[in-house]
Amino acid sequence: MPAALFGLSAATTACGGDGPTGPQGPAGPQGSSSSPVFITASGTGSLIATDEVLTYTQVPGLTASVTVPAGSTFKLLIETDGGIQLNSAETDAACFIDVGVFIDGTSVGSGRRVPVLNNATISYSLSTYGFSLETSLPAGAHTIAVMAKTFPSRVTPCYVSSGPSGSGLPGNPHLQGILNILAFSQGA
Repeated sequence: MPAALFGLSAATTACGGDGPTGPQGPAGPQGSSSSPVFITASGTGSLIATDEVLTYTQVPGLTASVTVPAGSTFKLLIETDGGIQLNSAETDAACFIDVGVFIDGTSVGSGRRVPVLNNATISYSLSTYGFSLETSLPAGAHTIAVMAKTFPSRVTPCYVSSGPSGSGLPGNPHLQGILNILAFSQGA
């Protein structure tokens, strides 16, 4: 601020030289990194959901590990999306797939039930899923995975996700799923 605001003139604002250095103060508390951590995983192949896949099964490649340092917790934003293709040319073929996110083998948040239906015009139908959720993790090593299963109302095999080169079914669509995790340290 200008010296005039304090009632001083330029002639009275001159300072003397630096004095001796004082003793070092006590150490402050350990800081925490507030920089977010971004982790991503991509599908490496298809989960072929048949009438034998009635319990949640990991979608190939859609898994990631997160290690939370001791004394910390992480706040996570988890997002996943991908494609599902019906493996049938029958006009009345259908499948219903449940997709969810699991941390250390336990379901978190809301998943999605995805219908995939052929009709008289379209065979080998496609559908997509996509959702996100927020959660927190305590200190330790954790595994986050996208899993899917067949909902047994009517079962025609479906391919959930794919590798980067496509499903291999007619039209060879790129169904490759993605798992994105954004983690923020919440400190001690």
